[in-house]
Amino acid sequence: MQKSRVKRVGALLVGMSLIAAACGDDDDDEPVEDSTPEAEEPAEEPSEEETTDTTEAMDEDMDEGDMDEETTDTTEAMDEEPAEEGDGEAAAGCDSDGVLTIGTILPVTGDLAFLGPPEIAGADLAVEDINAAGGVLGADVILEQGDSGDTTTDTANLEVDRLLAAGSDAIMGAASSAVSKTVIDKITGSCTIQFSPANTSPDFTTYDDNGLYFRTAPSDLLQGRVLANVVLEDGAETASVLYRQESYGIGLAEAFQENFTANGGVIDEFLAYAVDTESFDAEVDALVEAGSDAIIVIGFAESASILTTMNERGIGPADVAVYGTDGNIGGIGAELADPSIIAGMRGTEPSVDLTTITEFTDRLDAAGDMGGVYAYGAETYDSIIITALAAAVAGSDDPSAIAAEINGVTKDGEKCTTFADCIALVDAGTDIDYDGLGGPYEFVDAGEPAAASFRIATYDGADTPNSELDEYVFAS
Repeated sequence: MQKSRVKRVGALLVGMSLIAAACGDDDDDEPVEDSTPEAEEPAEEPSEEETTDTTEAMDEDMDEGDMDEETTDTTEAMDEEPAEEGDGEAAAGCDSDGVLTIGTILPVTGDLAFLGPPEIAGADLAVEDINAAGGVLGADVILEQGDSGDTTTDTANLEVDRLLAAGSDAIMGAASSAVSKTVIDKITGSCTIQFSPANTSPDFTTYDDNGLYFRTAPSDLLQGRVLANVVLEDGAETASVLYRQESYGIGLAEAFQENFTANGGVIDEFLAYAVDTESFDAEVDALVEAGSDAIIVIGFAESASILTTMNERGIGPADVAVYGTDGNIGGIGAELADPSIIAGMRGTEPSVDLTTITEFTDRLDAAGDMGGVYAYGAETYDSIIITALAAAVAGSDDPSAIAAEINGVTKDGEKCTTFADCIALVDAGTDIDYDGLGGPYEFVDAGEPAAASFRIATYDGADTPNSELDEYVFAS
């Protein structure tokens, strides 16, 4: 892909602090009982004791009779403990050429490719809007799109090399937490910002990133709580969990388990599977034997094989309450020969209430076939808008200077909701608070949102693969 200048062309809100999409880690992670996955990465991962302490701190103020009050208490408790390891000051004196150049590593290919269209289009639309409003630092923003692939390929690593050579000041992506872990040290170690619209692994909150990693997606510590609440409110007293054995799967499964059991639920089976698993007969047989009220499937495209086998064994959504998450609920219907077998399946997904941003989703549809999936499109758009506004406030495309301003443009100032309105305030010397398409964000010191939106999706069994009924529940 040649470097190109983009031409000018014209809910569930859940309060939370220290939260950072979606998904994945190295295939070598340890399974179930060891709550801290091993991964081949230079940065020190949080220990099992630290993870347990964090979870216990989240639940100290839990009121078993009122989950909404419990979520508020969690927000306050987490606000009191800023990240210590991963959010040091960004290195000073990075390169600057006066032009903001943004690269992307988003899933054109790989097991999260269904998330690619809205994210890629969201990036294009953000740069179009920025440049239509006059650009940043007196020049148009340059956008260089790239593929992330998945952990079975070296695509992301090669793309990062290309984007760094092209002078990228910030790289947006990856969608997969596992893929991000393979390149975060290279990106942030090169004095370049990494800004993911979809990483949800809790590990990034304390990752040693030189103050250069940010995300608009919420941590799975929150999604696990939301999912547990949904399952409990649907009446399940027992549950079995089947999840990918990597960062996304482990973190989300453990967050669900912690919150489900803390509110009186019982976990019958807690099963991990390797990311290269081809047959799920043994795992599904264990789920059949467990006989739980609810089954939670935390996976990516391979969830189609899992759900098909579950349906054959009589524990599909037609027979048992089955739940998914953002790694599968948004697009798994397209992977199934007969989408009707998952009619009634429910799941959680970080997503703004789409009925409130129809103008944006119409623009996504005009940009290409979204396949009915809009997840993380708004978060991708916002990540680029936030970066551009931070560059304007900093008066530089030096990544360290931009990074120092990113948290600040999302909170505490005069509210604005478009780049054009925000940049006018910046030019007038006004402190801004950007409330984006994906939410108000209110970034905490760790460079991640203090507020998030979640969609609760329910497949309705229609012929179209991604047909679903949605609800947006507010909790605080």
